[in-house]
Amino acid sequence: MKRGYVCLNDNIFSTLLAITAEEQSKGLMHQKEPLVMSFIYPAPCINKFWMHQTPNPLDIVFCCDGRVSQICYGEPYSTRIIGSDAYSDLIVEFPLGTTSSIGLKVGHSAELIEPNSRELKKILARHSFSF
Repeated sequence: MKRGYVCLNDNIFSTLLAITAEEQSKGLMHQKEPLVMSFIYPAPCINKFWMHQTPNPLDIVFCCDGRVSQICYGEPYSTRIIGSDAYSDLIVEFPLGTTSSIGLKVGHSAELIEPNSRELKKILARHSFSF
């Protein structure tokens, strides 16, 4: 899995990049060590998550067009659906409490900074996406 960096409201985090459908469907399931994972979509779409087989509580940050649109709580092992019907093109999962510790709010800036947009387009072009 590729690694990169995401910037939320001037806070930069190292992140795993879930780009392929397989990586996105697995997410942080069975991951015992809390990590940061970013789910990247080639175009805004409605995305919803659940925490089945995910052992750590998470802050789940939905973003669209460079802004945080929603911050949700992910309860370990829950099958409750997380996320609204709003569009997102970037979703970042953090260990629980990360967003409050940095004061992250809806409307704050959100961007993937590595890979940059040109590199990301090349990566996405190598994978088949159907929406």
